[in-house]
Amino acid sequence: MENNIKVAIAGVGCCASSLIQFVYMAKDDSSMDKLSGVIYDKIGKYRIDAVNFVCAFDVNKKKIGLDLKDAIQTDPNIAKEHFKVSETNIKVDAGPLLDGINGNLSQIIEPHEDCYKNDINYVTQRLKETKTDVLVCYLPTGASEAVKLYATAALNAEVAFINATPEVISRDQDFISSFRQKFLPLLGDDIKSHLGATTLHTAIIELMHSRGIKIKNTYQLNFGGNMDFFNLSSPNRSLSKQTSKRNALFAAGIDASKVSAGPNGYIEYLGDEKICYLRLEGESILNSNISIELKLQVEDSPNSAGVIVNALRIAKVAKDNKIGLLC
Repeated sequence: MENNIKVAIAGVGCCASSLIQFVYMAKDDSSMDKLSGVIYDKIGKYRIDAVNFVCAFDVNKKKIGLDLKDAIQTDPNIAKEHFKVSETNIKVDAGPLLDGINGNLSQIIEPHEDCYKNDINYVTQRLKETKTDVLVCYLPTGASEAVKLYATAALNAEVAFINATPEVISRDQDFISSFRQKFLPLLGDDIKSHLGATTLHTAIIELMHSRGIKIKNTYQLNFGGNMDFFNLSSPNRSLSKQTSKRNALFAAGIDASKVSAGPNGYIEYLGDEKICYLRLEGESILNSNISIELKLQVEDSPNSAGVIVNALRIAKVAKDNKIGLLC
């Protein structure tokens, strides 16, 4: 087996920009001491520099046909350039449109004309031509039909699939069965950031539970200024994200059915900065009150890159060993 991971990306937005920068930084010998935040140097036999991008899909007219290094810096992307990516020789393909930019995004993104004619067969063929190992789906939250198309194309091309969106794929029984039958890894749905709002929230819940503290009330409020928050400011696009966050809190051991857990607002000037306010209220010894309030501020897009570089390597190890369905 080759000691590299051929990766395709659906959705060349801010998160993709940070991931690509991170991988190219890992390939640069002079930057090895700057790879802070890496949890695992190797997963199986794969280091981060084993990741190789082979194709990418988007619908934005401004990005189609550009080299990947230029597309990740193209409006409306606002992720900071922490590392200058060299020429990749990968041109961004026009992906099928479907419901990809419904809602607020339709106000600022003009689709390329090829997005209306390219279909699942086109995506499948590109994945096969580039011998893709893993497809990462970075489509906007709420793009349910488009996400399903890419998941199906991955199945057709026998490619592992990482669903970085909260749309239902790895919780869908039909997809679960199909990926399992083909011994293809399926990871998702959604991702917890490297150290983000939900990761911090669940860690505090677990800490309080470990001390026998009963949690009575809690909330998680999130604000940001990138296209993810702009998209999520449409109520019909944010439902799956809210469900995903509540599911994580349920898994941490609380009744989250009535918990407010963002996204809660788009504030343009924040750019790629995300601000989270957390509050937890509980009962401790002698039913005494205890409460915790925290503010977390973090660059949003790099915060996802550390998780995805692990997911990519896990997916490739699983694919090498014909392990289907990891979720």
